[in-house]
Amino acid sequence: MAILGKVYAIYFSPTGTTRSVLKLMLPEFDLPKEEIDVTPHESRDNAYSFGGHDLALIGIPIYGARVPSMAEKRIKQLKGKNTPAILVVTYGNVHYFDALFEFQQLAAANGFIPIAAAAIVSAHNVVNGIAQGRPDSRDAAKISDFIKQVKEKISCAVAFEAMPIKGKMPSRPRDMLPIKPHGNKKCTGCGVCGKLCPAQAIADPRRTAGSSCIRCMRCIRYCPQKARTYGKAKGVMAKAFLTIASRGEKQPEFFL
Repeated sequence: MAILGKVYAIYFSPTGTTRSVLKLMLPEFDLPKEEIDVTPHESRDNAYSFGGHDLALIGIPIYGARVPSMAEKRIKQLKGKNTPAILVVTYGNVHYFDALFEFQQLAAANGFIPIAAAAIVSAHNVVNGIAQGRPDSRDAAKISDFIKQVKEKISCAVAFEAMPIKGKMPSRPRDMLPIKPHGNKKCTGCGVCGKLCPAQAIADPRRTAGSSCIRCMRCIRYCPQKARTYGKAKGVMAKAFLTIASRGEKQPEFFL
């Protein structure tokens, strides 16, 4: 039987949704716990090491069917040593396509053994109303059942083996959604958006975010004046496209 000493919840979560999903999972484990938020820009150079008796619960959002470029950079700062890992992706009811496979390859290259994975529907970070309220109570029940199955798998394991996930490395560009936030007339220039931006893409709160913007919408979510926007015309186009792309209520998927 595999013996674990501690579980780490590690997340890149600009708008807090991925963090909330991992917070549903973490209490299910009867182990010492620690949260590691790799979202802030200040964490970009922080390196973390994990051993074979640790359990890493790693969560990221999916943007445009890809692992976000900033999330990849943060994950590369995590160094496992045959560390069992549960990989979690969240997405706004469109589809995660091959991003979970991409995530698995990235984690494995950094010394983790992906033993389980989950793709969880969450409120869309760009268009309000798409998957609003997700994950809901039904999702939470399925997530709880998934973690129970993971615990059973761990309790029966003599040694950990990587779990295969079907897919291929995606080729589409990252961070290419054709919208970038900017401040509107409500902006007071307080600078909260710039301080919170994971990519430090906001030099002037009143101007459009710079080229390093990953379209995570963290600045919009946490602006105290509700003064961040990406423009009415682009907002209408984004809503129309994403509403069509997200038709049909998706359900969480789990891999063991």
